[in-house]
Amino acid sequence: MTARDALTAFTPLPPARNGIADYAALLLGALTAHYDCAAACEDWLAEAPPGVAVLDPALAHRRIAPGGRVLHQLGNNPQHGFVLQALRRHPGVTTLHDPGLLHLHEAAGEGVERILAGMAGATPALAPFARHLRDHGLCTRANHLLFDLAGEVLARSRAVVVHSRFALGRLRALHGEARTGHVAVVPHPLPAAAMPERAAARARLGIAEEDVLVVTAGFATAAKRLDWVIEALERALAAGAALRWVHAGAERPEEFPLSARIAGREALRPCARVTGWLPQAALDEHIAAADALLCLRFPSFGESSGALARGLAAGTCCLVSDTGAYAELPREAVLHIPLAGAVPALAAALAALARERALARRIGAAGREFAAREMALPAVAAAYREVIEASRERPVVAPPPAGAAPLLVLEAGPALRPAEVEAALAPHAGPCRLLLAVPDLAALAALTLDRPGLVPALLPPWAALRRLRVQAPPAQPGLLLELDLPWRG
Repeated sequence: MTARDALTAFTPLPPARNGIADYAALLLGALTAHYDCAAACEDWLAEAPPGVAVLDPALAHRRIAPGGRVLHQLGNNPQHGFVLQALRRHPGVTTLHDPGLLHLHEAAGEGVERILAGMAGATPALAPFARHLRDHGLCTRANHLLFDLAGEVLARSRAVVVHSRFALGRLRALHGEARTGHVAVVPHPLPAAAMPERAAARARLGIAEEDVLVVTAGFATAAKRLDWVIEALERALAAGAALRWVHAGAERPEEFPLSARIAGREALRPCARVTGWLPQAALDEHIAAADALLCLRFPSFGESSGALARGLAAGTCCLVSDTGAYAELPREAVLHIPLAGAVPALAAALAALARERALARRIGAAGREFAAREMALPAVAAAYREVIEASRERPVVAPPPAGAAPLLVLEAGPALRPAEVEAALAPHAGPCRLLLAVPDLAALAALTLDRPGLVPALLPPWAALRRLRVQAPPAQPGLLLELDLPWRG
C-alpha cells in the first residue's frame, strides 16, 4: 500500500450542528497523513480539513474503484440518512457512534416494514415487544431501548468501529459473536488543537476566579439527565456551595424543556444560564473555564462524548455516570457518579469540589494525563488505518434485489423441518416470498390437519410473516408466505 491511496468518507461536516461532523473533520484531518481523503457530504459548502475535497454523495461513486477504501460516519439522527444510503451502495468501514439506530431509521423515512424486519433481526426473543409498532404504528421509548437496528450495518460493513468495550459488548449480546467478529474498539480522539488555558478562558467569559463554574454541554437531551443536575445543584446550593451553572449548548425543548425547568426553580434561576448552540471555539472556552464538567448519561447505549474528550484534554474535572462507556474510564481520571442515588451523590460531589477546588484540579490533571496516553489523535488515526486495511477483503452481505421480492420454493411434505427453512431464508434480506409447495390442494388440506400450527413452527423467529394465502392451480399449489427478513451477516 502506498501512503496516498484514496479514502472516501461519507459523513456530515461542519458547520452542521452535529458532534459527529466535528469528529469526522478531526479524524479526516489526521487521516490525510495516510490517505488521499475526500468527504462525500450533503452540504457542498461544508468545511473540510485542508487537503480534503468535498464531494456530492450522488457523484462519489466516480472516485471509488472496485474494492476501494470507504469510511462511513454513522449516528442516530436525521443528518445521517444519506450515510445509511451510501453504506448500501458502497460497503466499507463504518464508525457506529451510537449502536442504537432506531431514531435514524424513523427520521430517514425507512418505513415500518424495514424497521420491523430490523427489530426482529437482533434478538428474536424480543420481537413480541414490537407489537405497538406492528399492530398500531406506535414507536415507544421501550422500542429505542430494546432494538438497536444495527444488523444491516454489521452485515453491510467490512468492519465496524465503536468507541468502547461496552458498545462492543452490547452489539455482541444482541447480534451474537458470529456477526460481530469484525467490530473493533477505537477510542474517541482528543482535539487536534490545544484547548484554551483555563485562566484566559475564564477572563474572556467574565468568570471570576472565586466563582465555581459547573458546565454541561451539547444538545440538552433527556438521556443527559439534566433533571438530576437540576436537583443536585439545588441541594448543593442549599448546603452553602457557591456554584454557577452554564449549559453550553442548544435546547431540545420537545425532549427536555431545560429553560422552563430552570425558570421554575427559584434558587437556581440567578446562577444558571443556557447559551444556545455554540461554535466549537466558544464551546471549548466554556469547557476549559469550568471547575467541573458534567457528562451524565442514562440510559446508555455505548455512546461516546466529544465534550468529555475536550474536558479531559483541557484538564477539567469531569463527572460521569458510572455506566456504559464512562464506567471504563480510570477511577482516578474522572469522578464516577452511581446510577442508584445519583442526585445526592452528585450534590455531595459538587459541594466537595466547591470546598476543595485543588481536588478538582488534581482529578483534571489525572484525566488529562490518561487522555494524552490513550486518546491521542495520531494513534487513533493509525488505528483506523489498521482497521481499514485489514478489512478490505472481508465479504459483506449482498443488498436485497431491486424489483419483485425473490420467490423461494420448498416442498412442504411431512419431512420438512425448521432447519431447512432457516437455511433457505438465511442468505436473504428484505421482502421475500416463500412457497410451501404441495402436489395439490387435497395434499395441502391433509398436511395442515396433520401438522397444526405448521407455519409458525417452520419459520425462524427472525422472519416476520406479513401475509399468507393459499395458491391454487394452475400455479404451483401450496401456501405462499410473504416475509420480511432482517439483515443477518
